[in-house]
Amino acid sequence: MWIKTENSGYITVETPNLANYYTSLSTFQIFPATSKSFKFHIKACSNAFVLLSAAINLDPPDVYEICIGGGDNTVIFLRILRKGLNTEEHYQFDAPDLLNCTQYKTFVLDWGKSGRITLTAETGIVMDWTDTSPIPIQGVGIMTAWGSDGMWIVEHFSQINGFYCSEPGTYGNMTILSTIKKRNIVTCVFACSFRDGCLGVNFNLKTEECQIIAGGQQIIKAYVQEWQFYIKC
Repeated sequence: MWIKTENSGYITVETPNLANYYTSLSTFQIFPATSKSFKFHIKACSNAFVLLSAAINLDPPDVYEICIGGGDNTVIFLRILRKGLNTEEHYQFDAPDLLNCTQYKTFVLDWGKSGRITLTAETGIVMDWTDTSPIPIQGVGIMTAWGSDGMWIVEHFSQINGFYCSEPGTYGNMTILSTIKKRNIVTCVFACSFRDGCLGVNFNLKTEECQIIAGGQQIIKAYVQEWQFYIKC
């Protein structure tokens, strides 16, 4: 699954409404919490973030935030918020040049063994930390910030099951195969189901405009109130 994340600005784990700045993988029916691990490839100059949350919608408290390529691509930051505590825990791991502006770099994040969290890069383990009071992870999100955009490839193995997943208030800013008028979202996604190469649809709640989105392309979302973006899952 290809996902583009734009620069979210100067965000920290204590930023209000933190979940709004992250792209939740559950939107695309990707649930790494089940396997307690996921593999991804990221192309970014610096500051690529992964959020591990106790809530599937990513709402804090109780989150781990991992920043890859922090400090001008020199370190990894691990920041933790816990329920009932007013301050964050903060850990730093020296790891220079993990990210690249023009090349994809591969990582595996694992949190499956008794509170142990590891991040493995192409050169080996670059972060290894154990939580004596582990947070039960239910949701995973990704983000780029602090001046950096990112292109992600999240490894995900599944088959299309005939269902569509949506995120209200979002628009799939991608190549459109065609635009038609439909009375409701049900008839809109029905039109996609019978089109070869249809990845999903955009549906405008006010104008009833139905856009058929082409497959075989990276996922790029924009937040537009009147639209709903539906993708096969």
